[in-house]
Amino acid sequence: MMNNMFSKINRWHFLIPLTLLAISMIWIFYPQPQQSTILVDIQQREVLRVGLDASFPPFETLDADGQIVGFDVDIAQSIADDLEVELECVNISFDGLYDALKIGRVDLLISGLPVDPYLTEDVAYSVNYFNAGQVLITTAPNIQGIDDLAGKQVNVVWGSTGDIVARQLQKTYPDLVIMSQPDIETIFGASNLGLAIVDAVSAYGKKEVHVITYLTNDWYAVAVKLKDDDLLHAVNDTLNRLIKSGELQRLQIEWF
Repeated sequence: MMNNMFSKINRWHFLIPLTLLAISMIWIFYPQPQQSTILVDIQQREVLRVGLDASFPPFETLDADGQIVGFDVDIAQSIADDLEVELECVNISFDGLYDALKIGRVDLLISGLPVDPYLTEDVAYSVNYFNAGQVLITTAPNIQGIDDLAGKQVNVVWGSTGDIVARQLQKTYPDLVIMSQPDIETIFGASNLGLAIVDAVSAYGKKEVHVITYLTNDWYAVAVKLKDDDLLHAVNDTLNRLIKSGELQRLQIEWF
C-alpha cells in the first residue's frame, strides 16, 4: 500500500516538470500574437482617418466644389504621405470631435485644436504647430516693441481676450489708452490702424500689418488617443520635419 502511494508520488514528481517543460516549449515556438496597434491598423487599411470641423477657415473649410481644404488639411496630407497611406477627412462638428476619437471613428484630430490640459488623461497631444495667441500689431513704423506703448492708443475688440490683455498692460503702462471697438472688422477697416491687440489668426495675411510680439500663447496641436504612442510618434516626426524644413512656414504664408 505504502509502496504504491510512493510510486504515484514519484510519478507526479516526474510528470509535473515534464508538463511545465512542454508548456514552455509551446510558448517559445508558438508565441501568442501581439495586439494590433493603431499604426498597424492604419497601414493595413491604407487610409488615415482625420477628424476636423470644416467651418474654421483658413484651417479647414469647404471649397467651391465641396472639398475640404485648408492649412490643417495640408498638414494632415503630409502625415498621410509619410505613412504612405491615403487621407480621409471626416467632417465633424467641433463639439463632437473628441467623442469621435474616443469611439474610433477617426484616428486623430487636427482642427485648430487648442491644447487642453484637462483632457490629457484621455488624449495625447503632438508637438505644437501653431500659436493662436494674442499679438500686438501695428501699421506705424515707429513702434518697434512693447516698451513703445507708453502714451499710445491701442485698439481692441470690446470684451475680447485682447481687451483683457490690454487692461493688464495698463498696470505697467498707466498712460496706455484703450480704444474699444465693436468687432475685428472695425479695427482692420480703419484708415489708420495704429496699434491693436488681436488673435494671431486674424493678424495673419494682413500684408500692411506688422506683428510686434506675442502677448499670450494659445497653442494648436494634433490629438490622438492616449494609448496610441506609435501614431503620436509618427505625427511628431512629420511635424518636426515640416518645422525644420520651413515647409510649415510656407504653408502659413499660403493660407493666411
